Amino acid sequence: MKLKQLIIAMIIIPSILFAQKGSPVDDQNKSLSEKDRVEYLKNMPLHGFFGISFSNSVPQKEYMDNLKTSGPGFGLYGGYRMDPIPVTFGGGVDFHFFGSETRYFENKINDWTFSKDTLSTTNLSVPISIFARLEPNLMTYVFPYLELGAGFTLLSASADYKSAYFGDAEDKNEFSAYTHYFVGAGVMFKMVDFVMLPNKNTRMLLDIKFKYLSGGETDYYTAKPQPDRSVKFDKFHSKIDQILFNLGLVFHF
Repeated sequence: MKLKQLIIAMIIIPSILFAQKGSPVDDQNKSLSEKDRVEYLKNMPLHGFFGISFSNSVPQKEYMDNLKTSGPGFGLYGGYRMDPIPVTFGGGVDFHFFGSETRYFENKINDWTFSKDTLSTTNLSVPISIFARLEPNLMTYVFPYLELGAGFTLLSASADYKSAYFGDAEDKNEFSAYTHYFVGAGVMFKMVDFVMLPNKNTRMLLDIKFKYLSGGETDYYTAKPQPDRSVKFDKFHSKIDQILFNLGLVFHF
């Protein structure tokens, strides 16, 4: 429930806080009818953008052979649009979860269970990137784009053991990082304009994007709980390539 409320807040708040102001209302604009004024604001260049999306990482080649799973998650991104010049600069971060597992271990006296301990493992990848886009504006309704970017990725395999009596009794984790670069393509479709007369507008769009993200060879780990309350960390070394798919909502303001 808290995650749902957070997502709703992140969708609504930008349209309220970051509504784009129009150009100063001169004598000519003052004479516009309300309908004409609304159309004027809808077609006005909007320079800022912020987005939130579902994000999924599909490992490629040896990386997939080792992980044996894709990594669903979510992404946040934003930046500056040079509209009407079709160039955009921005940055973003994605959170991909390559498997998590929780096991419960009963503490017994004879056959009576008097408490349970919890062992949780999480395998997480966090790409952090900056990018530049070629992003033409097709009549303020369709925005196809090509982008190039680079950054670094954090990889974490962690385990958390919680005792019924001692709380967080033990934490273990393995961590690594590497640099990456990517090429991507996508398209945004306008869904609605939030026009606030006399001189504000925020545009909401559906964003669909694919990226091929590549990195050099690096060490990485996976964590898995064992029946004896221990954690098994498997270490791998390979080149890390992955295809990222993002589907989300973007606000131009």
